[in-house]
Formats: sequence, C-alpha cells, structure tokens
Amino acid sequence: MKVATACAFLFALCATTTFAQDKSQSCWPWPASMEATIAAPRDHKILYQDSNIRFLEVTNPPDNPIHMHTHPLSSVFLVIEPQPRGRDHKSDGSVTAPGGEVPATANFPILTANGPQGLHSYEDLDTFPKHFYRVEFKKIAFVCPADVNGQFSELAARKTAVTTEPSLLQTSGVPLTADHAISSPETGKTLYDRADLRLIEVTIPPGATETMAADDWPSALLFYEHQPKGTETLSDGHVVQVSRRFEGALFPTAIRIGPEPAHSFHNTDTFPAHFYRVEFKKIHFKD
Repeated sequence: MKVATACAFLFALCATTTFAQDKSQSCWPWPASMEATIAAPRDHKILYQDSNIRFLEVTNPPDNPIHMHTHPLSSVFLVIEPQPRGRDHKSDGSVTAPGGEVPATANFPILTANGPQGLHSYEDLDTFPKHFYRVEFKKIAFVCPADVNGQFSELAARKTAVTTEPSLLQTSGVPLTADHAISSPETGKTLYDRADLRLIEVTIPPGATETMAADDWPSALLFYEHQPKGTETLSDGHVVQVSRRFEGALFPTAIRIGPEPAHSFHNTDTFPAHFYRVEFKKIHFKD
C-alpha cells in the first residue's frame, strides 16, 4: 500500500510538470489529483511502471461505480475475458448509452489503442465485474484532442491501430522448449510475471541477434516507436527479411499474435528494436 501510494504521488508530480508544458487549461482542465491511480486507486492497480510505461489492472465490481477520474496518457487496452454491460458518467452530468458487452466467444486478446480520456466514472450494470488491463505510454507526446470551441473532446479508440499477425511458419527442425525471456534475457527482460500473464521488454541493439527460442503463449506486442529492419531465422534455417515498421505511425500501435515456434531476430539496422510483449498464459488464441 505504501509503495503504491508513493508511485501515485510521484506520477502526479511528473504529470503536473509534463502536462503544464504540453497542454492548455482549456484543453485539459483537470488537476493531477484526478488521475486514475490517485482518484480511483481501488479500481486501478499498478502492476508495473518505469520511465517508459505503466501497466495497470482495472477491476470494477457491479453496483459500485468507479470514482470520477482521468487518464492523461495514451494507452492500449488488453481484454482477455468476457466484459459486462456498463456505461460512463461524464463530468457534465451526461451518461453514455449502456453497452460494451464482450461475449466469451470473442477472439481474445482484444486490443484497442486509445488517446487521453477526460473526467469520467464507469458504472457496471451487469452481474459480474469488469476486468481488463491497460498499458500506458509515458513517452508519447500529449496531443490536445480539442473540438471547434477549444474544449477537450476525447479521442476515440483506434481499432485500426491493432493488427493480427500470422504465426511464423511451422518448421521441421527440432523444437526448442526454452522461451525468449529465459534463453535470451539480454534481449527479453521480464518486467512482471505471474500465473496468468507476463510482461516482457524486448530490446535488440543494432547488430545483435536473439537466441533461438519460442514464444509459447498468445501475446500483445505494444509499440510507441518505429522498428528496425533485420532478418528472422526459424529453427530449420529458413530466413525471412524484415522491413522497417511503423515509420510515421500514430502511436501507440499493437499486434495480436498467437504462440510462435522457435525463431531468432537479427537487427541489421542502425537503431535498436524496442517494444513490449504481454503474454497471456491462460487463453486460447483465435484469429
């Protein structure tokens, strides 16, 4: 509890400095004290954070609305289970139409990229809790989503920023059991790990090569910067050329991907590959 409170306090200080530089009061009138982990800590649990990202677990029980709060940072939502029917209460007293249900038959993980969210409170109208994960990106510059009157208007979820990538070709070579975070910790650093999920930071410097290994679980690959060219080698020796990606993209962007057989990326570019992988140990991937 003391650690979480300290993290929230430090975030408030950082947010105050950053947003004072990046936005006008007409665009973002809410104080740092209304940020989600400070104003609604019961429902926004910090699983991990550093200078680049923050990984949140969001839980909202039925008949117990979340306290009014904001989300100043751009983020990706990660949904891996059914979601209830609910609605948002806005700062002007308006209420959105009930909705948002996600059935158990959905193609999980479901990912959406989002801009900053202004003051609101979510109300669960169903019989089971709303539960999902949110990765926030501290290095993405704040963009004021203003309407014609100069007032704050939320950015809509960018589903087009999410793609589903086909699995690598199955190889005829001997399968390798070790995954990248275990066999290549110098390029795949585990930041958070528990029974149902794992957060990994992937960094592959120019000229470096990952150890040949597999990725055993469905994943969300999360990006806030463009990625280098290189070569992807499979365990049977098959080599695939990889072009630069996301140059000029609007971040964040994300990729849904299923379990991958043994492979290794070699960075032939002049800058590092750098992104985050959230692995889901308890779900069945569907395209």
